[in-house]
Amino acid sequence: MEDSGERHHPAAQSPLVATNKSVNTLGRHKYAILLAALLCVTLVQSFGQRLLHPLLSDLVIMTTMLLVLLIVFERRADRLVALMALIIAAATLATYYVLPDGHPQLLMRMINHSAKLLMIGFAAFVILRNIFAQRVVRADDVLGAVCGYLLAAGAWAHLFLLIESWWPGSFSVSPGFSFGLDTWEGRIAVLNNVSLASLTSIGPSAAVAVKPPATVLIPLEALFGQFYIAVVVAQLVGARLSQQPR
Repeated sequence: MEDSGERHHPAAQSPLVATNKSVNTLGRHKYAILLAALLCVTLVQSFGQRLLHPLLSDLVIMTTMLLVLLIVFERRADRLVALMALIIAAATLATYYVLPDGHPQLLMRMINHSAKLLMIGFAAFVILRNIFAQRVVRADDVLGAVCGYLLAAGAWAHLFLLIESWWPGSFSVSPGFSFGLDTWEGRIAVLNNVSLASLTSIGPSAAVAVKPPATVLIPLEALFGQFYIAVVVAQLVGARLSQQPR
């Protein structure tokens, strides 16, 4: 006797179920994906002469910023601010490649890095805010804290880049370093090294700050790095302990 009720067809639902499972898996590992992208960008920017074509390198960087927009910002207002910064960064980058060599390149670059500074710094702030609101700690949340740390290093690097562009000679490259501040790519590589070394309190090996306000911002970044580690670790440990059964 045939069933009068509606039959379920697992085969017909399998593509949708597989898609939902894939989306959920990506959602559970979103910060792992972002961390891999941030490490890739850090590697690309560590060379004074880009391993890839400059246009390809910039596309990798902008794609990572798009990932930051999609992964980090969940509130509508936060995403709107980040989207505006991303549009400005993309527009100035396109202008730099489209316009002839006679246009003011320095102005376009400074606007571009100002927009990146706004978006990346805001992303680090949002990650910190989410950590303080966290009640359940997963492995991906720990990776999110690492992403916030790298984003903060990137924001400080953009700030140093703007300072060096506005007040040339604020940083002095260490002797024996393979490239200096004479090219834009070399400047980015040097100041990324300075930012990461200062944030981790290792001490910059590529360059040292010799003029204010860079001389004040370097120790402030080191203080921020220590504060970030102490507060984030304490918050994650506290949230983890609150999950344990009594």
